[in-house]
Amino acid sequence: MTQITRRTILGAMASAAAPVKIAAAEVATSSTLDARLAAAKAEIIACLTERYGVAPEDVGSERGVFVFVPYPPESVEYDGPGFYKVEGKRPDGRTWCTTLWLERVDYKTVPGFYYRAESRWKGRLERTIRLKPEKIRIIRRHDDYPNA
Repeated sequence: MTQITRRTILGAMASAAAPVKIAAAEVATSSTLDARLAAAKAEIIACLTERYGVAPEDVGSERGVFVFVPYPPESVEYDGPGFYKVEGKRPDGRTWCTTLWLERVDYKTVPGFYYRAESRWKGRLERTIRLKPEKIRIIRRHDDYPNA
């Protein structure tokens, strides 16, 4: 009867993790982004072939695995006072995203600027806050916000 010990479990985990480390090393040594993406695609195909036992080219077009990698939308530059969709991060690490009226204000005594942001509810001013430009990301200008 075979006994399961901590040593056999650790040995099995190390042997299972070895192929992943080798593939990661190959991807890390690739110099260009295209080469890294090609290596990652090859590794995903190898893992799926190992899991399902069939190479992707042997399966018809009726089945497949799709990998979706979301990325944040591109930010835009401030283009005068108006409504902007803005994203920021709270001190506890959670992100927020809302539409604010932004107006750029230059500091009077030191170089630089900040945004005076107004949040509105049903057309009425709710509150005014100061936002530092390095703490927020402008996602897009929202010209039709009050009418939406």
